[in-house]
Amino acid sequence: MLILDEKKIRKGRPLGLPYQGSKKKISKKIIEIIKQNFGTDKMIYDVFGGGGAITAECLLSGLSVHYNDLDKDATDMFVKIISEDRDYLKTLLVSREEFLTIRDKDDKTVDDNLKLLINSFGNKNNTYLYGKEHADIKYRLAVEIVERHDVFSGYKQTDTWLRRYRELERLEQLERLEQLEQLQQLERLERLHITNLDYKSFSDVKDAVFYLDPPYENTKQYYKGDTFDSQSFYDWAYEMSKKNIVLVSSYEVSDDRFKCVYEFKTARSTMQGGIGGKCEKLFMVK
Repeated sequence: MLILDEKKIRKGRPLGLPYQGSKKKISKKIIEIIKQNFGTDKMIYDVFGGGGAITAECLLSGLSVHYNDLDKDATDMFVKIISEDRDYLKTLLVSREEFLTIRDKDDKTVDDNLKLLINSFGNKNNTYLYGKEHADIKYRLAVEIVERHDVFSGYKQTDTWLRRYRELERLEQLERLEQLEQLQQLERLERLHITNLDYKSFSDVKDAVFYLDPPYENTKQYYKGDTFDSQSFYDWAYEMSKKNIVLVSSYEVSDDRFKCVYEFKTARSTMQGGIGGKCEKLFMVK
């Protein structure tokens, strides 16, 4: 089993795009596990990088990281956020009407994709964040708070919010902008490498740490347009472990060549409602 001294975990909130399936909840622990067990001198390969939670944590820890995801929209959005200033974030607030117009566009820009991500229900880019009844009210209130008070976090302490809070409960748009604002604190970008390649493209890499967060087994998750071939992936990861440190992140790994080396007991499967569900684990070759 791998060790983790939780007293050494970075304080503060985890970073990353508000991406569906993100490892933000455990990203700080994962990077601290890597540091405590394998040191800090190896390149980290975040091969299924998604919203960049692991990559962001690597950068904060001063680690060199290779951020990869087949979805170029994901990596482009990550780079856009860390390259822009706070005023740019304010432009990502959109109304329900504008959201629907952007959603139906054939050719979307990076800005368009960020607007859909920030303003969609469940960060799925399909449905506006708020129901039709409160959509205009909440959007106008979010804009007013940003214009009058220039805040994302702490919006519930503004007099503008306090006049309406009993009716509206939360402004998730501002909470998501706060997450992006935290991403902008990243430095040491010279340690960041970005690609959009198939995982097998890294087969020749040696003496590195691979953090692999593939689609879960027995779920209808797709990779390059097809159902993900878990067994082919496990065969590749097994071979890669002969010349690298390979960590596979999943709820279960059916291949008996791998064993669980760490269990995140509070990170439970949302597919089972988080009640008695499976816990996220790290696996390595036996």
